[in-house]
Amino acid sequence: MIKKISQQAVTSQITNLSNIVISLTSTIICGVAFGVRFDEEAHERRRFDELIHETQQILSSFFVSDCFPSLSWIDKLTGMANRLEKNFKYLDEFYEELIEQHHNPNRPKSMEGDIIDLLLQWKKEQSTQTNFTLDNIKAILMNIFVAGTDTSAITVIWAMTALIKHPKVMKKVQAEIRESVGRKGIVNEDDTQNMPYLKAVIKETFRLYPAAPVLVAGKRDYGKFDTRRGQDFKLIPFGAGRRGCPGMALGAATVELILSNLLYAFDWELPIGMKIEDIDRDILRGITMHKKNDLCLVPKNYP
Repeated sequence: MIKKISQQAVTSQITNLSNIVISLTSTIICGVAFGVRFDEEAHERRRFDELIHETQQILSSFFVSDCFPSLSWIDKLTGMANRLEKNFKYLDEFYEELIEQHHNPNRPKSMEGDIIDLLLQWKKEQSTQTNFTLDNIKAILMNIFVAGTDTSAITVIWAMTALIKHPKVMKKVQAEIRESVGRKGIVNEDDTQNMPYLKAVIKETFRLYPAAPVLVAGKRDYGKFDTRRGQDFKLIPFGAGRRGCPGMALGAATVELILSNLLYAFDWELPIGMKIEDIDRDILRGITMHKKNDLCLVPKNYP
């Protein structure tokens, strides 16, 4: 990601941060969960991205049968039922291929010890004690597939949106990151432990732009980006208890690393002719709170 943006910064090209960040988080999830890495230009990568998009569209769509089962025929007339069945078929084939690849003795070493490998091993060990089936594995992969691919990217994109609209805040968090990291050239996970202001920015982004909003916005000045609130333990964006997000640690670490490296390696400017007021905060309808219009900025390599 940094290398690609650096090349664009040399010629002052406009960078589509939305596309770059989503591509990166998808690559991370594919590596951790599936043990594979899809080339950005390859057919498998396009297939993966299309599956994500279609699945999220369906999850956020209205089905008459959900409210009125006796009127399920309406979903057939509108084509929603057929669309759902087709998507299920494609997802099932995708998971089957991944599982078959993990059964192959000549599989790549990258697949050893990933989530699918661990689930298959657990199924083998528990087969006589529990009824853990391949369908259960597919269901777990579905959760990872849908919940893990874009939620972290959404948070990074909204954080950059808020920061470019608040230049003083951006300068302050950049100063903290660069002072902490020095001339190392890249921010690692250990470095972020000494960045309280970065964490405050991320927490305020979680509050103001939740990746999967389920509550009506409330409280004082809820629409204002105020990083001072990010120091108080009054927000639980990943839930808690039995319903808490199992990917909380990975999600938080991913957001911190991507955002800190973007702010460390580059200074960010608006495209020529664009003003801060022109940056919209429109939301794309769906199960997750995507920014409707891509965030496009001009990077400048940090000396």
